[in-house]
Amino acid sequence: MQIREGFVEVEGHRLAYLAVNEHLCRADEPAVVFIHGVLASVNFWRDGVPPNLKESRAWYALSLPAHHPSTVPATFNAAQVDAPWFFRVMSGALQALLADRKAIVVGHSTGGFCALNLAIHRAPNVIGIVSVAGFHTGTWGGVEGLLLSLAGLGRWAKGPFAANILLARHSRFVQRQFASFLAHDRKAYRAHPLSHRLLDNIAANTRGHDSAALFELFNGISRLDIERELGRIAVPCHVVTGRCDPVVPASQSQRIATAVSGATLVVFDDVGHMPFIENADACAQALEAALADISRRHREHRAPITD
Repeated sequence: MQIREGFVEVEGHRLAYLAVNEHLCRADEPAVVFIHGVLASVNFWRDGVPPNLKESRAWYALSLPAHHPSTVPATFNAAQVDAPWFFRVMSGALQALLADRKAIVVGHSTGGFCALNLAIHRAPNVIGIVSVAGFHTGTWGGVEGLLLSLAGLGRWAKGPFAANILLARHSRFVQRQFASFLAHDRKAYRAHPLSHRLLDNIAANTRGHDSAALFELFNGISRLDIERELGRIAVPCHVVTGRCDPVVPASQSQRIATAVSGATLVVFDDVGHMPFIENADACAQALEAALADISRRHREHRAPITD
């Protein structure tokens, strides 16, 4: 892979990105942009992207706000964090990164929410989306759900929230345990080589996370709810979920697929919140099929009508 690292700036937020294999860009192909979930980083995708895509196509990874090495403005606070704010920041970042080039957005967890939200608000770059364990409502389970609930309690909970982030930031053992709580089969997940590589890839970013900025972000996420707006999505939408997801229940993905006209739903049995690792081959096939479908439909839409 050839990787170029950089930053784009939107509303005072400095968002990190990876531009990968740009020498393979083709004018007839949309860009593919991956957005990670909370407490990960843009570097999650160095090994999170399916192998065939990782080496053979140009693609990008874009950071969520408030996730190192991204930075927030001094005035950033939870009151700003709502669906319109997410749209402005992420759509602005896409345009700064890609100019007017069209893109397929693949998001995991909160990245999946971002993809859905971009489509709801008709981001000009976005021609199709893939939500992997994404959500329409900021109501989660598991350890991440506990952090979300803690942040949602208000200012008095900022200290305990920060303590949890700091503990994970400096302990590889805690990081491994925390990550395994996202999976259905925790023992198998901890033993999987890819889970170790993903932690290695984001380790430096984990140590650099700003707990105060994350608290504001989590507090805002706890109030998100775009369920009633899902019907506004008019671009191709693929939804991927694990039936045993302990963080974002599969019922959220099923509701998304029902509400979005023409959406395609793929459900993996015995899989939790990390299908990239828990069922890597099947997840790769689902993502490749989704990208091929969205790209094909985009070409057909653009094709001139002849008599």
